[in-house]
Amino acid sequence: MYIHTTASWPAREDRRAALVWLAIFWIFVGVGFGFDLHNYLREQPPVPKIVHVHAIATTIWLLTATALVLMVETGNVRFHRRFGWFAAGYAALILVIAPWSELSWQALNLQTPGALPPQFLSIAFSGVICMAVLLPWGILMRRNSAAHRRVLILATICISDAGFSRLVGLFRPAPTSFLGTYLFYEGGNLLLIVLMLLWDWKRNRIMKQFLWGAFLVVAVGLSATGLYFNETWKSITRSWLENWARHML
Repeated sequence: MYIHTTASWPAREDRRAALVWLAIFWIFVGVGFGFDLHNYLREQPPVPKIVHVHAIATTIWLLTATALVLMVETGNVRFHRRFGWFAAGYAALILVIAPWSELSWQALNLQTPGALPPQFLSIAFSGVICMAVLLPWGILMRRNSAAHRRVLILATICISDAGFSRLVGLFRPAPTSFLGTYLFYEGGNLLLIVLMLLWDWKRNRIMKQFLWGAFLVVAVGLSATGLYFNETWKSITRSWLENWARHML
């Protein structure tokens, strides 16, 4: 098996695959959040306004990322390049709103029975951390279209954990073991990475940049899960949320 750094195949042969990965991602998000919408709108205490802003902003970001893929698929490469800079700037806004939203939501529910525990922040932030690394890296590789495409797909799907966990949560409660917790929240990322890897392996198109990006997503997810079970991290995050509730809500 040869690991590529640049593509030796026509760019158009990669395009349909990107649509497939985004379609699976949208299933996770659409079904997971769709079935959870009833609970979301009736939460007590009501969710902070920043959470609504985050939901709308993230949806726009995902639609933007999908539009960028469709532009390439339909041959509008020039517009894709121009619109891509807007998308990159907008994504930077998501990287601010997402942790702000999570901190506000969890701080508000710090004493609410059945709410997510403070240490869940590690898992909640894992996708944002991956996106913050993969997005600029993918942009820097824009002249290497095959690597650019794969890394930016990873940057998009790495935030699938929220939708995937809600989808799985329709059938079973959150596990309490390390492996179960990792698969419950990060299993969507892992599934998409495995599918992407198998797709490229079958066609002898595995790229070094994809392997590094995939390694980052998996490593951050495993580290976040490890922190979730760490007593010191539990104390730190509780202190963070108490201070956030005191000064930011």
